[in-house]
Amino acid sequence: MPMKLSAADLKSLSVFLAVTEHRGFAGAQTALHMSQSAVSFHIRALEERVGFTVCHRGRQGFELTERGRIVYERAKVLLSSVDDFDSEMSELRSSVYGTLRLGVVDNTIMDVDLDLQGVIGEFLRKNPKARLNITVGSPDRLIGEIASGEVQLGILPETAQMEGLQHRQVYTEVHGIYCAKRHPLFARDSARLTVEEVINHPFVVRPYANLQELKSFPNAQVGAHASNMEAQALLILSGHFIGNLPHYYANHWVARGELKALLPDQVEIASPFCVVTRAGRRPSLIVRTFIQELVARLWQQSHLVEAYKGDELFKTSPTPAG
Repeated sequence: MPMKLSAADLKSLSVFLAVTEHRGFAGAQTALHMSQSAVSFHIRALEERVGFTVCHRGRQGFELTERGRIVYERAKVLLSSVDDFDSEMSELRSSVYGTLRLGVVDNTIMDVDLDLQGVIGEFLRKNPKARLNITVGSPDRLIGEIASGEVQLGILPETAQMEGLQHRQVYTEVHGIYCAKRHPLFARDSARLTVEEVINHPFVVRPYANLQELKSFPNAQVGAHASNMEAQALLILSGHFIGNLPHYYANHWVARGELKALLPDQVEIASPFCVVTRAGRRPSLIVRTFIQELVARLWQQSHLVEAYKGDELFKTSPTPAG
């Protein structure tokens, strides 16, 4: 007999997702502001409804069963669809309601020019019925989650475009090439340093950047790969590699004398950032409203890419002076 889901079932599934994603009951309790007994109640209720054990819990730790892993994957899709339904109903009411699932890359919070925290604060102030779930991950991971519908909107560095996704460039982050105090190039006179000397030393690069970081350094040797900016900074700070970092991010270590920009007057690397959504249909009202708030902030700071001034999705009313 088919299982007809009730509101209580959806609640139990959302608790199960939290338990799974926090690898146990303790993390889920904190995230959901629920007692251990309440979390246990929902997991038991879910197991009674589906008719099998979804996870093992006890002294040996938390682990999903084989069937539990399937329930987890299906529940993510189901609850994302429920959120999308809420958003679509809010559009019919012409009000912003529901949950926006936003994906960003690590250390975005440190970029004062982008000021994403200010955008979020203003969005929530203007739309008090909206909720926000934020996922921080690598561009590759976020692209996959946008494609699957788990994330509705990503703000991430430009990557190879994937079929079924819409990329719109909104902002450009400026990077430089850096080395650490332990690196042999640190003591070199910047005015006399040449590209030929720099490429004799191994670089650390991020795979998703498609080696755009090395455009100014033909024949450079790649000595290491980093999945994100923090990993890249760690490898540069080790003194074994040179590599590019956003100026806003590197300035912390530059001020402490631990990093130095190489060829600062010759090489600057533009890293375009895009908003990424699923293609094929117009984004929901909650997604469009957040993008408009982001664009309004970038307009004010003159960082919006000129080519997209006419894009209907990016229009705000009234348009801030730029």
